[in-house]
Amino acid sequence: MRVVKIIIGVLLILIVWLGYLGYSAMSLKPKIAAEWGYVGDKTTELWFHIYLGRGLPISIDVKNVTIEWAGVKIGKIENMKLGFMQDRIDGVLILDNYKAIEALENHIKNDEKSSVKITVQASIFGVPLFKKDFTQEVETDILSYFNITTESTGDLIKTPAVEGISSKWGPITNDSITIFSNIKLYNPNSFPIPVSGVVFDTVVDGYKVADGELIKPVILPAKGTAIAEVKIKIDTSLLPKVWAEHIKRGEESDVSIHIYLRAKVLNSDIKIKVADVQKKIKTDIIDQINSMLQG
Repeated sequence: MRVVKIIIGVLLILIVWLGYLGYSAMSLKPKIAAEWGYVGDKTTELWFHIYLGRGLPISIDVKNVTIEWAGVKIGKIENMKLGFMQDRIDGVLILDNYKAIEALENHIKNDEKSSVKITVQASIFGVPLFKKDFTQEVETDILSYFNITTESTGDLIKTPAVEGISSKWGPITNDSITIFSNIKLYNPNSFPIPVSGVVFDTVVDGYKVADGELIKPVILPAKGTAIAEVKIKIDTSLLPKVWAEHIKRGEESDVSIHIYLRAKVLNSDIKIKVADVQKKIKTDIIDQINSMLQG
């Protein structure tokens, strides 16, 4: 008789436990938040916090959390766990900075349009409990940062003014991304300026990530305009370092663009500075990720 009572007691406890578990599981409204963790040259930590809203009388395995951008899997978490009666799960997703550059290249190839997808899967006793994909479309205009204008300066010999720069993407290789830019220059002087070369440097947070060269010589007519065709190469080997520095600075970077013309004026070879532009680039990647997760 005592054994029967024990069995009945165990069954009652099991029924109550299953009822509470079922109620808790059915009423779950998980919320997910993300924040940056440690950032290095090779990897970036993206911490995820899953808030369940109530403690569950069971352990849960979060089998897989992945993040994919432009068709490239750039990060993954495996085997996050929820302890008995805990109401939140914390885990760190390791982003591969070099995979992120590969995704950026795909993004550029697709006219700077792509999508980011985050997948979260959880299970109890191997039975799927929760699976959801979060997707966000991404569209950028990176080339617009190269479209700068400057004014002419100087007295006896005035520097040409940059009236605008139009750019388009060129070939993408394992170590570089090419940009073709047309620089519209105005010569305010009363004599023509034959331009034989261009120095076009782009520095981001202290890293010289791009430089350019003149495709063919051009003559700036007196009191007139001409187009200097320039090929700019971005050194992709530096981009993971630039990415790390950008995140460390709170998603803010300092960008400097320097443009010099090599020309012959009054039978002398000279170097003329036509642009020394300082810009700040700000992003809100973590805010966009959190907005996507809340949606």
